Amino acid sequence: MNSTLNQQIDYGTFAASAPVPRPDSNAPLYASEDGVVASLSNNECIFQVKRSGETHVMTFQVLQALDQSREFRSLDEHLARLLATLPGLDAQRDAVRRVLDSLIARGLLVSDRDFLQRVGAAQGREPAPLRAVFIRACDRPDQLAQLLASLADYERRHRASRHYVVLDDSASEAAANRHRDLLREFARATGCKLTYIGHAERERLVASLARAVPQAAAVLPRLIGSGEAGRFGGGRGWNLALLLSAGARLALLDDDHRLPLRRPEGARSGLDPDPSPAAYTGFHRSIEHALAAGEAVEADPFELHLAVAGHALGDVVQSPDYAIERGSLRGLALSRLDHLRGNAPILASHHGAYGSSRTESGVWLYQLPAEARAALVRDRESYLRNVEVGSIWYGYRQARAAGAASFTPFMLDNSVLLPCTNPFGRGEDSLFSRVTELLHPGALVLELPLAIGHVQEKARKRSPHTLAASTPRFNYFVGDFVRRQLPEFNAADPAQRLGLLAAHLRDIGGADEAGCLRQLREYLAYARADLVERLQQQYDAAQDAPIYWQADVRSIIEANGKALIGKAPPRLGDWPENIDEAGCARALREETAALAAAWEAWPALWNHAREQGDKLLGAV
Repeated sequence: MNSTLNQQIDYGTFAASAPVPRPDSNAPLYASEDGVVASLSNNECIFQVKRSGETHVMTFQVLQALDQSREFRSLDEHLARLLATLPGLDAQRDAVRRVLDSLIARGLLVSDRDFLQRVGAAQGREPAPLRAVFIRACDRPDQLAQLLASLADYERRHRASRHYVVLDDSASEAAANRHRDLLREFARATGCKLTYIGHAERERLVASLARAVPQAAAVLPRLIGSGEAGRFGGGRGWNLALLLSAGARLALLDDDHRLPLRRPEGARSGLDPDPSPAAYTGFHRSIEHALAAGEAVEADPFELHLAVAGHALGDVVQSPDYAIERGSLRGLALSRLDHLRGNAPILASHHGAYGSSRTESGVWLYQLPAEARAALVRDRESYLRNVEVGSIWYGYRQARAAGAASFTPFMLDNSVLLPCTNPFGRGEDSLFSRVTELLHPGALVLELPLAIGHVQEKARKRSPHTLAASTPRFNYFVGDFVRRQLPEFNAADPAQRLGLLAAHLRDIGGADEAGCLRQLREYLAYARADLVERLQQQYDAAQDAPIYWQADVRSIIEANGKALIGKAPPRLGDWPENIDEAGCARALREETAALAAAWEAWPALWNHAREQGDKLLGAV
């Protein structure tokens, strides 16, 4: 146990105020370590550092000084805060300063320089090679043609000769034939290697994997096969890309994406240490204006992502592009910076999007910061256009690291076991990220201050969905369960952690009808009450907002309030609107059982695919 910290500070009369020094931009910044406390006596306690496990004995008065110094600030600022907030210390400035100095000596107050050195320390993680660029396509030849045209322009400029794999999930034979024609034209124009995987190729792969991994034969048709007619199945292509790239890195595109990557206005270099900064949202008059906004990136977009995905954070922050500025730590507590560890692997890289929104609802628009809200509600005409979010820019102006993300990544490090996602339903990207975070605690996703073009095949009316009561889809139900309700797992093996998650999911579906309905009702009540609370806070804080914005916020609050007290069956968003209670319980059992079975079989499938390496993709 470390030496006692027992400096005594005598309390006298309360000092009503103390001079607050002007922050010195050159002065070192300090923040206290996060920890847990156990009492020893009326005067002393044990403080255990959360990060290292070291223990220190100290008086409760010293603990108070530590508690008041959580955020990165200069010693003079910490001193002024202590004198102003703790009673009777104004006459003991020198004694308080000695306490702060002793906390620095014990390593309980960490300097900005020491913290940044800690983040910059890495073990030199060697990234895996890039297997291919995978493109999910489905019945949208016009969209695929636009993407391939932008990729052809990229290949002409950078001569990268990358391997492109199109995962075609088209139900229309005419669309599939058109996709094949487009690929042949792309191959002639670029000389790149191309692989087409349609229904026939997919079924051959299912049969081959079933022979190699017989314990997974029952789940393979649903997991990566031709699927079920009429159901959105973006997760099937995702899972297939993960198997075909097992042991390597992969880039993932959708047919409605297009290059170039672009930088938003005000983009800046460096890594923002804040784990939850506000995103940048820009609104445009038309999709054409959105596609022309910002600055086109001249560098190879794939190389930009390969420079981060698969590396350790400590290696990445050595680059000037992602260095953490000392001043950016000001005001942040160490407890909010636990994710910034030098040896943390970056398993995925992301960026924003310009053009069409990536969301099916616009309810997030009513939770924007004041600056973005002002752009949203500038006038009624633009407001009515903006709430359909058909011509926007959404992303970050500075790189940021986080444990999970909400949208499809651009680059994935598949050299370690990544989980499959649900083959059906929207929100497969968010679910994948949540489960990846569970399998690899401490791993990161890195969001770059860039955006990719996203142009949907037709304009979508999102406002009816926005104004209705929130009805999350099944994938969000599972993702929220992972985030909020799972106990802490101790297993280090990702495959074992995935098996534990599958067991918990089977437990959800193992309830009787009343138990299933209770779980669904509790979840929907949580989702809707949380949304009502957040929107009410926005409404109260924006009394100067135009009446049309206020009216829509009230409508959303009322719709969710009515749903909270209503008696309708607890339907999730993927299920039929006319489903009854028995159908809800049955759907929950079936979907949890199917997803749990996929997670149970996945490690064996992924390991077989990793052993096959390039041969699996070459045999398609």
